[in-house]
Amino acid sequence: MKQERYDIHCDSQSALDLSKNAMYHSRTKHIDVRYHWLRQVVEEQQFKLEKIHTDDNSADMMTKVVTGGKLQLCAELIGMECM
Repeated sequence: MKQERYDIHCDSQSALDLSKNAMYHSRTKHIDVRYHWLRQVVEEQQFKLEKIHTDDNSADMMTKVVTGGKLQLCAELIGMECM
C-alpha cells in the first residue's frame, strides 16, 4: 500500500526552515548534497513537514535520555503502556 503523502512532525525549527528554503547558506555548507533530497520531496509534496511542540514529540524516548514521566507520556502518545 502506497501513501500519497507522508506527514513528518518535527520539533526543530532549524530543520523545518532548511527543508523549505532552497537557498544556499554558509551555515549549511557542511551538509552533503545527497541529504538535500528532503527539499525535493517536500516541494513535490511527497512529504509534509509540520511543527510539533517538544512536549508532544514521541520520538524523544528513542533519541534522548528522558525522565520516567516523559517516557510514560511518549509511550502513551504511540499507544503503549509502561509497566
